[in-house]
Amino acid sequence: MEAAFPPRPAWRGIHAETLMKSFLTLRSVDEVLGMIREFPVLPSESVPLSEALGRYLASDIHAACDVPGFDRSTVDGYAVRARDVFGAQESSPALLECVGDCPMGQAPRAVLHEGQTARILTGGMLPEGADAVVMVEYSRPVSDTMVEIIRSQAPGDHVLMHDDDAAQGKLVLARGCRLRPQEIGLLAALGEGQVACCRKPRVVILSTGDEVVAMETRPAPGQVRDINSHTLRALCQNEGACVVQSCLVPDDKERLAEHVRQGLEQADVVLLSGGSSAGMRDFTVEIFQSMPQSELLVHGVSLSPGKPFILARSNTTCLMGLPGHVSGALICARVFVAALLRRLQAAGETIEAQVQARLTRPIASAQGRRDYIRVRLLRQGQSWLAEPITGPSGLISGLVQADALVICPENSEGLYAGSEVTAFLLN
Repeated sequence: MEAAFPPRPAWRGIHAETLMKSFLTLRSVDEVLGMIREFPVLPSESVPLSEALGRYLASDIHAACDVPGFDRSTVDGYAVRARDVFGAQESSPALLECVGDCPMGQAPRAVLHEGQTARILTGGMLPEGADAVVMVEYSRPVSDTMVEIIRSQAPGDHVLMHDDDAAQGKLVLARGCRLRPQEIGLLAALGEGQVACCRKPRVVILSTGDEVVAMETRPAPGQVRDINSHTLRALCQNEGACVVQSCLVPDDKERLAEHVRQGLEQADVVLLSGGSSAGMRDFTVEIFQSMPQSELLVHGVSLSPGKPFILARSNTTCLMGLPGHVSGALICARVFVAALLRRLQAAGETIEAQVQARLTRPIASAQGRRDYIRVRLLRQGQSWLAEPITGPSGLISGLVQADALVICPENSEGLYAGSEVTAFLLN
């Protein structure tokens, strides 16, 4: 990999002798997120602006010039000196001499002196001397060269100043900004045809289980179609990553280890769903520890669903073991995988879409564990109700029916009916 991993003396790996002791040291969600924030950011690359949508800036952008670059009108009307129309009204208009037009796409030749005006269209450049524009609705032509203005204007009215969008030398977009259509537009206005963005994280997804078959296969008795590789691929792509490989692997230790080794050669992140608990056939921890320069950072997190989460690294590559249960895998991915992919791309602070709602019934929880509760949002007047959706984490339907997640924090034994909660939208 391109970047060196910083030394982490505070990280304590889990040694092999503890593997058969089921989750003796559960980490908190915040501890795990703190470890994720220590992974090195990926190197930058130059990206054509036409391909930069959704990418993260690798460096600050300072304006190379003023935008729009000249004072321009926001309406059709007459460019004026505001002092010349001070106090103008229907019964007492200001009479001005029209000295010409302001042609679109050109600098006007007219120069306004006392008592003069010039016709101007939306987007036109203000002539020298003008500091405001009167809308055409508030003008009355008197002759070919004279016009009455019936509305007083202040300096700057109906005008975009030359540096209103961006002032030369000023910071306009910060490192870590995700480029949306509006940022693409600003970069275009600045003439930035190439943009330095963090390289897209490369991800390998391995879905395990002898009972899991490809989506195209008709399951035999005892078999289920693969869900996790598809949900994880979608989440990774939504976070700006490139999934370079996604495949099914049976519960065979040697074959699974070989796929992980191959993943290390291709990817910045290897995701493995299934095989993360303490069962006899769960090989993930052993395989992760067998990789070159590996360190096991987390085996078990105080999270529901998603307790058997695994975090490791091999050199600079991140290895994550997610639960096999589909809801647990997707919620773990939402909490940890998404955070990792944003970190690798130097993403700034993410503001999750959320609404305030009231619970329709109580929720029980265990202290010391962070619960992510699936809820359906129901409109009640101007407010929202959050209706908890129950069901095992092996079902995807609970997340399909859910509009949002409500977090029951670690220091709580539950939430009461009628409690006001923050519902994080599942977009």
